[in-house]
Amino acid sequence: MNDKQLAVLVLSCDKYADMWRPFLLQFRRFFPTENYTIYLGSNLAQCKEPGVIPILSGNDLDWSTSLKRILNQIKEPKLFIILEDLFLESPIDKVGFQSALSCMAEKDALHIKYWAIPIHLEVTENPKVGLYPKGAPYRATVCGFWDREYLTSLLIEGENPWNFEILGSYRTSYSDRFYGLTQPLCEYRNMIEKGCWIPQSLKWASENRIELAIDKRPLLTRGNKLISNLKMVYFGLMRRLPWHWRVSLMNKLRRILISY
Repeated sequence: MNDKQLAVLVLSCDKYADMWRPFLLQFRRFFPTENYTIYLGSNLAQCKEPGVIPILSGNDLDWSTSLKRILNQIKEPKLFIILEDLFLESPIDKVGFQSALSCMAEKDALHIKYWAIPIHLEVTENPKVGLYPKGAPYRATVCGFWDREYLTSLLIEGENPWNFEILGSYRTSYSDRFYGLTQPLCEYRNMIEKGCWIPQSLKWASENRIELAIDKRPLLTRGNKLISNLKMVYFGLMRRLPWHWRVSLMNKLRRILISY
């Protein structure tokens, strides 16, 4: 796959405009950005950082509508999608990255996960890439390598990112060509949770001299953190169950523990 077929999409929104510059500075340290077109999608505020093509979705009606409008303005058939609050903290695994590109080109992959994989992947001829089983949960994640047209067709207007990753995964149940890297593509740091700074991530940013607009949002409170920890326990328990049981159980419990 050549660099004209794959583009990078940094998915964002206007309220996180303060994150664009520090994210891009960190991203350029570890990702071969010189080889790929970089888009940054937002609503009405335009990213003016050098080397970035801004894409505006217009008024923020809902997440999926905005993403559809952004995707429709991109010409490249394949995308590497990442969020603006996920800061890279290690170099990209070059072998893993090239394996993903080969899978996109040779298998015409619809989606490749590049971070944590919650289930066992089926073995392929490439030890770096595994096949994601049909019907398994968590098949659709916002971040990842995507076929642009397929992702566009998968979106239903009115959904938020969490709807998409649960319900969108159900919609992929019978689709082929879903894969995942067997090892994470790199290490990253999640900076924001529920609209609040994550204290440990702020400390990491300070230690690495990454300048942030701290006054833009509050710190994550203990109450929010407790809810977040309960969710992580929930997901940890779900991952230990056979995924066939998990899908049924998730339908019953997700409304209790997660606001969709």
